[in-house]
Amino acid sequence: MPQRRVTFLPDRRSSLFDEGVSLRDAALELGIVIESSCAGIGTCGECRVQVEAGASAPTPIEIELLTRPELERGMRLSCQALVCDDCTCTILPESRVAGDQILEHGLTSEFPLDPDCTKHPVQVPPPRLGRKYFDLEAVLSAVSRQLSAVSCQPSLNLIRSVPSVLRAGEHVVTAVVDQNRLLGLEPGDTSSRLYGLAVDIGTTTVVAKLIDLQSGEVRAVSSALNAQEPYGADVITRTKYLIEHPGGLDLLHSLIIEQINRLVDDLCAKADIRSSDIYKAALVGNTIMQHLAVGVDPRHLAAAPYTPAFQGPLTIPAAEIGLSINQGGSLCFLPNLACFVGSDITAVLTTLHLETSDEPQLVIDIGTNGEMVLGSKNGLYCCSSPAGPAWEGATISWGMRAAHGAIERVDLADEEFAFRTIGNLPPLGICGSGLMDLLALLVRAQFVDSTGRLLPPEEVPPGPTFRLGARIMPNRERGPSFRVAEVSDGQWIELTQRDVRELQLAKGAIASAINILLKERGLTGSDLSRVYIAGAFGNHIRGRDAVDIGLLPGIPVERIHFIGNAAVAGAEAVIRSKQARLKAEALAHMVEYVELAGRQDFQDEFSAALLFPEVGET
Repeated sequence: MPQRRVTFLPDRRSSLFDEGVSLRDAALELGIVIESSCAGIGTCGECRVQVEAGASAPTPIEIELLTRPELERGMRLSCQALVCDDCTCTILPESRVAGDQILEHGLTSEFPLDPDCTKHPVQVPPPRLGRKYFDLEAVLSAVSRQLSAVSCQPSLNLIRSVPSVLRAGEHVVTAVVDQNRLLGLEPGDTSSRLYGLAVDIGTTTVVAKLIDLQSGEVRAVSSALNAQEPYGADVITRTKYLIEHPGGLDLLHSLIIEQINRLVDDLCAKADIRSSDIYKAALVGNTIMQHLAVGVDPRHLAAAPYTPAFQGPLTIPAAEIGLSINQGGSLCFLPNLACFVGSDITAVLTTLHLETSDEPQLVIDIGTNGEMVLGSKNGLYCCSSPAGPAWEGATISWGMRAAHGAIERVDLADEEFAFRTIGNLPPLGICGSGLMDLLALLVRAQFVDSTGRLLPPEEVPPGPTFRLGARIMPNRERGPSFRVAEVSDGQWIELTQRDVRELQLAKGAIASAINILLKERGLTGSDLSRVYIAGAFGNHIRGRDAVDIGLLPGIPVERIHFIGNAAVAGAEAVIRSKQARLKAEALAHMVEYVELAGRQDFQDEFSAALLFPEVGET
């Protein structure tokens, strides 16, 4: 599929995207969150942007919600406008959500462009007959004179490169420095070419950003499904695989490094640069993903007392793990917070301000391993709860990942059941956001009771949604199921009683962890001033749905803010700014871990969290 360059102003963020992607989704991929209380289905009219050219024609929804003068001025709804050519889009101030403003503040205002990794042109005196002269010592002496704080302890590869570099540059070399360590030498003045790499290694997906360290701009973004997925949908299954299979650790390590390298190749192609121009990389992920990326056995995390091999931060030569950036380049892993609260959450916290907040706030990454931090200036507390892969469709009858053909939205429009698929293609299954929509609809319609029982047709209560009861199919063996969409003659995508139970367990794991953290501090959901939902899945759900099913128990909807992939944004901040790195390292020592597994009240809290709220309670 052809790709087009999309640039967002005033952020000056730009990357290549497939034709047909919405401007809203393109913005999200670049870490820009646009106001959209309807979660992108086109009913709220809040996601307004100014488009110069390169977008599809206005849709009927836009013609209804925008005035003719607005359309003539290039005003569009970012959820409706699709990329069809190179495009420049201005995001209006009123279209930014509060979480995005904080995210942008953390990346631009609080953290000025001041990378650890820098380049410096150096003039090296040439040799003369009759005087002792050694290439290496001449170069290191010139570097030390100009950069007195730099530690000049060259690697073997650097030593081998000196004679050719010195002469190719006619005795002008560019010293590449990271945290006052000499990483490399290049011939001539190459100071205009210096890039960094930010990577978020998720259990399901891997996202990478290419950052120009001279301008601070994101030059390209690339992502892919985690190549380790065939060996387990969650981290515990993958750990079990490597324990039971000789060579399993090497396999999982090589899979993730090779995948990052493919993303690097894609980024370089998009930005038209060489991978050797990338000298610094920052990787974040949950604790086990980080172990596997380094190549460290995580088996001791899989059983009590759940001990990680390291906390970090770690800084290692990129070449040691085979990362295909400059072979003199440096790779840093941000510190983990606890055994199952990884550096991805450290990165998220780096973009926020919980540690200085007067009022308590909560950050949650809703994934296979639900990680969360509760805090204020009075202290930070974290925990994790294994939600499993249900929200990614892995254990659901018709569940699937968020790919073309997945039902991503379910609604009642004029009391009629409606759904939308990704790419507006015929339905193939239901992804996480569609599952949450559907479950919330069934709870609100009282088709699913507080215990999670899907009512048979004869028990459907009267009311505005009564006609939907015709979609419930009885089955004596496996219980009722709710028909969502017909895929062929007689075959339906449906949500079964077992599916409801799987989703119930997933939401209960998250909700019980939230309740325990709050109880630790003597708080309730209504005491929270803000709740930040991080992660790709979080950006496609509705706050109202999350509250109505009890995933976010007792939390006022208006206090919920979606902040996108803040983990990769935090990694980007660390690449761009020394101050961000120092903040991330400091945060790791400020957060107290709350262990759930050994608590006497955990089972009671979990059992209570399995219940769905009664209609009218939330």
